[in-house]
Amino acid sequence: MSSTWLLFDSGKTLRSRINACRNVILALSFLLVFVPAFTAQAQDASSQIVSSQIKAEIERLQQSLKDKPLADPDMPELNSNIANSLQGASAALAAGHIYRSLEQLGQAEDFLQGVRCVSEKGGAIKDSLPAFETEWNKASLQLTALNKSAQERNWSHANAAIRALAEAAQGRTMPLLEGSRGFATATNPKDGLFYMGQAQGEAAFAVFVSKLNAPHKAASIPLRSVLPELEALQEKTNAAFQPPLSIDMHPRFIQLNATLKFARELDSARAYAGALYQYLEAVRNYGMLDPKVPDTAKQASLRSSIADELKKSAASKRDDSIAQIFLEKADGWLTKADGAATSPDEWRAIQVILEHVLPAYYAALKPAGPMPQRAAHTATLTLVRWPYT
Repeated sequence: MSSTWLLFDSGKTLRSRINACRNVILALSFLLVFVPAFTAQAQDASSQIVSSQIKAEIERLQQSLKDKPLADPDMPELNSNIANSLQGASAALAAGHIYRSLEQLGQAEDFLQGVRCVSEKGGAIKDSLPAFETEWNKASLQLTALNKSAQERNWSHANAAIRALAEAAQGRTMPLLEGSRGFATATNPKDGLFYMGQAQGEAAFAVFVSKLNAPHKAASIPLRSVLPELEALQEKTNAAFQPPLSIDMHPRFIQLNATLKFARELDSARAYAGALYQYLEAVRNYGMLDPKVPDTAKQASLRSSIADELKKSAASKRDDSIAQIFLEKADGWLTKADGAATSPDEWRAIQVILEHVLPAYYAALKPAGPMPQRAAHTATLTLVRWPYT
């Protein structure tokens, strides 16, 4: 009797264990099938929210231009630049290029605040340096406070690209403010107002971007100092600065050195996402020193490669959004809203992004290499027309 009961009990226990295992397998299957779908839906919803926030900001600035048209005879080109940047930001957003849209929105905010500052304060300040100093002190208090709070931001809600764009905008703020005082003293007090307004525009844009809850993938990239990479690129830049290239490509060398300088400033401030973003922009600028334009066969290959890289980035479980910034640039040059053809310079830039920028990005995700040894007699002189242009 007891033997029969034991056999019955063992069978019951075995069936219970089998059922428990089935339940675990079903639960795991649910997680494998449905959780990624839920995650994708959450990311899509997040993207839609961010897009609506960006769209609202674009429309706010466009409405501001309608309500208070810019009428500064000294800067007629900036009016069209601002309108074009806002139009470009809107077109990029419609194409699903969030980061390209933000880059152009930031340019518009920068210039708009600069012109506004001149038009609203220029009449009162005129040639009075004390009057300029009064306005400068007000702006300095405001921007210093914003800069301090920016250093304490919690980036856990943001992906790397959002952080990079915000850090870069914030990094321009205080140099622009200091530059405004320099211009007011060296030329005319009114001349410093434009740069003061630009500083306020960059700060406002940094705050706006920092509040965006962009889609965030599970695996974050390791952010670190890119100083070794910056030093190595500076050495290559110095070596390349030889005639006839230094003469033929002089504006590009100015832009390249300005970008390297800015990246180094961000790196020293431990704004590592912004530093990586600007380092990659410097890599792109360096690659543009090669004047060769890809031929028709190469262009077809580049177009296909960009499409492949965009798919790979979308499917990746890692947060490669900083690389996405550059892929969106390239895709934007290939698929323009007005149907215009890709220019020779744009084809060169697309090739540089694929062959130089992306490899530099993936290399920067690895531990830093040793600092390059610079000759003791070498000195680096960077001449930059303010601000970073």
